[in-house]
Amino acid sequence: MPKKPLITYDHSLMFAAHSGEGFSQDDAPEMLRKLGAVRQELLRLKAAGEIGFFSIPDAGRELRRVETLAAAVRKEFKTLIVIGIGGSDLGARAIIRALKPSGRGMDVRFIGANTDPEEIAALLGSVDLRRAALNIISKSGDTIEPMSAFLLLRDRLIKRVGQRRHARHVIATTDAEKGTLRRIAETEGYRTLPVPADIGGRFSALTTVGLFPAACAGVPVKGLLAGAGEVLKEFVAEPASGSGPLIFAGLHYEAYVRGFQHVTVLMPYAEALRDLGAWFRQLWAESLGKKHDRHGKVVYHGLTPIAALGATDQHSQIQLYNEGPFDKLVTFIEVGKFRGDLRVPNPYPDIEGAAYMAGLPFSRIIHAEREATALALARNGRPNGTLTVPDISPRTVGALMFFFQIATAAMGELLDINAYDQPGVEEGKKNMYAILGRTGYNL
Repeated sequence: MPKKPLITYDHSLMFAAHSGEGFSQDDAPEMLRKLGAVRQELLRLKAAGEIGFFSIPDAGRELRRVETLAAAVRKEFKTLIVIGIGGSDLGARAIIRALKPSGRGMDVRFIGANTDPEEIAALLGSVDLRRAALNIISKSGDTIEPMSAFLLLRDRLIKRVGQRRHARHVIATTDAEKGTLRRIAETEGYRTLPVPADIGGRFSALTTVGLFPAACAGVPVKGLLAGAGEVLKEFVAEPASGSGPLIFAGLHYEAYVRGFQHVTVLMPYAEALRDLGAWFRQLWAESLGKKHDRHGKVVYHGLTPIAALGATDQHSQIQLYNEGPFDKLVTFIEVGKFRGDLRVPNPYPDIEGAAYMAGLPFSRIIHAEREATALALARNGRPNGTLTVPDISPRTVGALMFFFQIATAAMGELLDINAYDQPGVEEGKKNMYAILGRTGYNL
């Protein structure tokens, strides 16, 4: 009997038979033909080492390095301040939000994703830097948001513990050989972790970038890579028709090119997975929003991601999804079994509006809310699918992240774009350098 996938993808409500604007089942064979070619190309690129993130599940050496350093830092300090932005912190935020064990590990705080002085001042006012470690994450060290915050925290740290002692508090996750932050780390004698040279920031959550903060928080990070490995193994072994990430990409591609849906909604029904939506939002937007295809032709491709949360956003966004423009594909994430459960009491047995829910487990309620929302969308002609994981664990969180990374890579192949660069981001950075007077930059 074949092993059940760690992540199951129910895409039955993505088809026109169930939702009026969906993709027709009659067109599925042609979609699978395209996906078969995409799978072969991705496997070729994997074998050639041209797509770095495919190596993540096998990074045992880096994992051991992370675990060793995190164990040492946990013994020395109470708080870890992660200083990063985008791919340098969204993955760690998502992993820790989902998996941090109660009462274990370090208190992990995040800064550097904005230059709002009030946010930075609030952090400084709430953390004892004498008992804190700083994890500055930047491949180059040239990104102004985290680097400006780091320079300020470093200055305040030196005032608390002294120039000589401050180096022990700092861990720099950066390029192994070059860059502004690498130069600073070597000058000051900071402990360092390498950012993989062949893995872009938004694909780096399951590398040293995200694993070190997670390990400091007490997350058993080995399970994250194990889950990613299961998804990769399935992708390699299964044909396109049995690959959840490929089917996910294929259905979104077909809806996009046919002119229907160009908005991608990810809506987990679990508070612990709230930040996974923010992580996915960057991955999908930055990878797929491209002016040019690989041949230099102007295409203006891109699918706009929205991070939603069930059941919360049933009361803020679902009205739009049910009765607004037919431009969205909604994907729910359902958790089979929560880590704990509660039941609704029965204080008013004679009041029907309260009595009907008496004794219901809260898990039953949230599952019913997801199912009811999916059916309502379908009956209004709104395609939607559901990813189901058995629980929230390191294994399933790692699997979800790797699922979406493969799906994003597949979308890049289908759209014939480079899913791994971000020229639109770099242009804004150059303008900012010019405005702030950095040498060699002009508007």
